[in-house]
Amino acid sequence: MSFNIVDLIKDQVSDQIMGSIGGALGVQKNELSTGLSGALPGLLSGLASSAGTQQGAGALFDAVQQQDDGMLGNIGNLLGGGESSSLANKGTSVLSSLLGSGAVGSLAGAVSNLAGLGRGNSSSLLGMLAPIVLGVLKKKILDGGMDSSAMTSMLTSQKDNISAAMPHGFSNQLQSGGFFDSIADAAKNANVSGAQSASASISETTQHVEQATAETAKSGGGFLKWLIPVVVIAVLGWLATQFFGGKDVEEVGSGALESVSEAADSTGAAVDGAVQSASDALPEGVNLDEITGGLDGIFSSTTEALGGITDVESATAAIPALEEVGGNLGGLSETIGSLPDAVKGPIASVVGSGVEGLQPIIDKVTAIPGVGDLITPVIEPIMQMLQGLAG
Repeated sequence: MSFNIVDLIKDQVSDQIMGSIGGALGVQKNELSTGLSGALPGLLSGLASSAGTQQGAGALFDAVQQQDDGMLGNIGNLLGGGESSSLANKGTSVLSSLLGSGAVGSLAGAVSNLAGLGRGNSSSLLGMLAPIVLGVLKKKILDGGMDSSAMTSMLTSQKDNISAAMPHGFSNQLQSGGFFDSIADAAKNANVSGAQSASASISETTQHVEQATAETAKSGGGFLKWLIPVVVIAVLGWLATQFFGGKDVEEVGSGALESVSEAADSTGAAVDGAVQSASDALPEGVNLDEITGGLDGIFSSTTEALGGITDVESATAAIPALEEVGGNLGGLSETIGSLPDAVKGPIASVVGSGVEGLQPIIDKVTAIPGVGDLITPVIEPIMQMLQGLAG
């Protein structure tokens, strides 16, 4: 019996779920509906493309197999019960592992342009859709008794349905934005001969870093503390590409191997070792601590300055501090622009989250009588630069 994978997934996105997603993102129903019309077939198209390689098919099949059987039926409760942010982050992480962070960022940008949701909201939408898509795929795979090869054949057979669901011109936008090229590059890098041992070390280190990130979040750590692990993970991935891209293990210097492997020697030293390896891999003159510290200072100073505004007098007093933030941010933007794309992607995601956190504070302050006209000319350039860093 024929079926349409796009329709099967749409059937799972009930009005309740749409309402919960819209509430979590703070967007109107029509904007969300437009975003969904591009995000869903875009995701399926990307997964089908990734599954065209043995490595990609295996990764997708494993991700589907690991999907919680009860997730699909409980997604509405999770989204409506304050778990939307966690769900989105986990979903985005899974998608990045399957498609590559560059492809996920490219798709988020295309969805943002299509629906006007904003880059951060578009990325969160993709993350929230991920468990729904994987849940439907798991049900289909289990019902059909499929292995990874059969799953790939099934996805290939759905390409016409996926293409037909794309909004007009959306596929061309994905193509021109490098979406499919990013997936192909991610697959190519994943299949580099002789990189298995290094990948295992990076994976182990990543787990330690993620654990450290989680502990930091629980203890209420600031922006700097949770940005460093995210950037470290990205730099380690870039590090492996630099060391192993197109080479056999024998061709790589032992020092390069050790710089990756030693980072995973122990849980206690993993974060420090990873930070050092990541810092060493960055372009000459670029310091990871300075970047993360600079961003921490930008968001902390901006939040502090805005938080002290209660009237016109306090707004006037806050302007010099905000102007200083703008000057510091200009130099930092140039530094971040020199980073490898693999590192800029995670930084963009984190900065995007920071921008989303600042916006409600700005909206509240500028609503105070007489304050908006004073603050807007100063804060707007700052937000524009931050949004530029967020992609």
